[in-house]
Amino acid sequence: MSMNELPKMRRANEPRGVCVVIAADGDDGRLSECVRSVRANTQSDVQISEVAANTAAVNRAIGQLAPADVIVLSEPCRVSAGWAQRLGAAARSDTNIASASALADAGTPLSLGEPDGAGEDFAKLAEGLAGRTLALRPRLNKAVGPCVYLRRDALQLVGPLDEQLDLRSAIEVDFAQRCVLCGMTHVAADDVVVERLDPASSPAPAELPSQLRARYPYLAHAPLADSGVLGYALQSARQSPARLSVTLDARALDGAITGTHVHILELIVALARTDALRLRLLVRAERIDAATRQLLEQLPETELLAAEDLDPHTPRSAVFHRPQQTFSPSDVSFALALGERFVISQLDLIAYRNPGYFADAATWEDYRAASRHGLSAAERVVVFSEHTRDELVSDALVEQSRVCIVPPGLDHRTPGEPLRPTALDAHAAGSPAPGFLLCLGTDFRHKNRVFALRLLAALRERHGWQGSLVLAGTHISPGSSSEIERSFMAEHPELAGAVVSLGPVSEREKAWLIASAGAIVYPSVYEGFGLVPFESALSGVPCVFAPQASLAEAAPRGTATIVPWDPIASAAAAYALLTDADTRERHVSSLAARARELTWDAAAASMVEIYREAARAPVRDSATLSRDLVKREARLSVQHDAEVRQLVGEREHAQRMYDELNAEVGSGLALIGPNGALPDSVQRALLALTARPGLSRPLFAAVAKGFVAARTVARPVRRLLRRAR
Repeated sequence: MSMNELPKMRRANEPRGVCVVIAADGDDGRLSECVRSVRANTQSDVQISEVAANTAAVNRAIGQLAPADVIVLSEPCRVSAGWAQRLGAAARSDTNIASASALADAGTPLSLGEPDGAGEDFAKLAEGLAGRTLALRPRLNKAVGPCVYLRRDALQLVGPLDEQLDLRSAIEVDFAQRCVLCGMTHVAADDVVVERLDPASSPAPAELPSQLRARYPYLAHAPLADSGVLGYALQSARQSPARLSVTLDARALDGAITGTHVHILELIVALARTDALRLRLLVRAERIDAATRQLLEQLPETELLAAEDLDPHTPRSAVFHRPQQTFSPSDVSFALALGERFVISQLDLIAYRNPGYFADAATWEDYRAASRHGLSAAERVVVFSEHTRDELVSDALVEQSRVCIVPPGLDHRTPGEPLRPTALDAHAAGSPAPGFLLCLGTDFRHKNRVFALRLLAALRERHGWQGSLVLAGTHISPGSSSEIERSFMAEHPELAGAVVSLGPVSEREKAWLIASAGAIVYPSVYEGFGLVPFESALSGVPCVFAPQASLAEAAPRGTATIVPWDPIASAAAAYALLTDADTRERHVSSLAARARELTWDAAAASMVEIYREAARAPVRDSATLSRDLVKREARLSVQHDAEVRQLVGEREHAQRMYDELNAEVGSGLALIGPNGALPDSVQRALLALTARPGLSRPLFAAVAKGFVAARTVARPVRRLLRRAR
């Protein structure tokens, strides 16, 4: 054959025409509508055949239409312009593809519809798909009706449809699996959608027929697709719903009120105000306080999902948001089980870098591994500041393209009327005089509360300031600075009457303390953002803080008055804020102006866009591996639980056998146990034996009977011996 003849040859992957087979029984108007739609939207040279809705009739049509490829509509459907060409392009996108399945408006595993989208105009749906589709053509492990493109070469490879099966089973399961076992595969044509004209009809067999279960036993455990590309394709193809479904992990709301607690609650309330989401909040129903629960239940388009009620059938949201870092593998498992895509907020890297906040090195490393797992699995990582973003990127924990900076809002809801802390009643000195220094925050070492004590000492010694210092915050362990604080106070007994330590306070008590303070001292070494200086300024109170970590970028220039970590130099700046009205006003005004720029509505709007980006983000290898790891751990957990139950059962059986044997022996002589008469080696052998009831029961019964018989024979002998003595 000459080179000039090669262009005239049909390339191996080119179709030899295509035809359409519509399989339907009777005509209540749906079949006629289907035929009209197919004729109106299909090229005139494409042959269209109407046959009965059974496998034999479709087989005959397929044979008669050879050598063309065949599109089978297994129920009446409406189609749109260019549908056949796009189906063919998907089916012919690789030489080893056997079939291409169209998307459907509703009711199938390849459905675009959502429960609240019933009755939507099909033309609008198809037009929207054309504008959004990415034509990813994700690989499938089987075909999905009601519209499937069958390649002729695949039919020739595996033979005709099995006429012993109903039509859907014959195409979607049996034909598909015969192709898979011969080395071919299937795809979803994610740029084609059909409208099912009879939504009430069963889209697929509810359960595999027994003969198919026997032929293909692996199907009981096989997903429709092996990768996340299908989920991404469907999410991209679906019309943007009025409200994107998002599950947010709100389990942190049942703990003590901290900056993280406030952030999560305010974010939830702001997200609910956007009217862009269907929010589902994962909570621990038995531990969340009544007031918080009532607030959450009143939010629009928001439901509470109790962690105690989760099961494998709990539906996924489009996105799962973990609004703080992951602390354990279970945090990642929740995220991947309850969301198609995962967004995580990495508030800071404090605990990741600090082993002192953990009971031991192994616990710290477990936490770090869980953090890396969460960061790897997430489509988007949200941080408060450039500082945290740069840390993540420099440590190669996240690529910069996945990191989004969203500062928190500062226009918190009013907690109510300020309330004098009840802890002051138990304090020997009572309430400190107004104008005191207030140090807010837990006693984590990085909060550096001991510097507040040093600052107080310098103010009193260098400037004659006679005010008090109030420490308010939760005591924690491990990683507390309490021992350092006690040591400092022991070295400075002159401060004993000037320091008030309150422990944790409520938001209303916190408001009272801020309103009564002369200044806030916030000597934190490291913050993911640092709310306190801005909150205090909005209350008209200055804040003494250091230009550390994120505060170095977030706070206006010149407002950070701590000179790290020089208490004498810092005391001079603090004294000016406490005593000079102009200095105080400039400081408060500058911080407050910056604080007013940060609103929860702006943060929520940014988060909604991030959720949308995450929902459409390309599938990444690391995210797929994370999901595989979680599934594997779940399987191992189930296997481990079964083994534990078996072991417990065996040990309980062994204990019963010991008890029975000792009871049979009687006369106060225990053979088994810590003080048993039998040697340890014999006891261990008996333990192994008792784990096998089939052997142990008859053996021990025989031994017991033999012992009783021997004891009966021995009694007269013992009596004669006693008489002889």
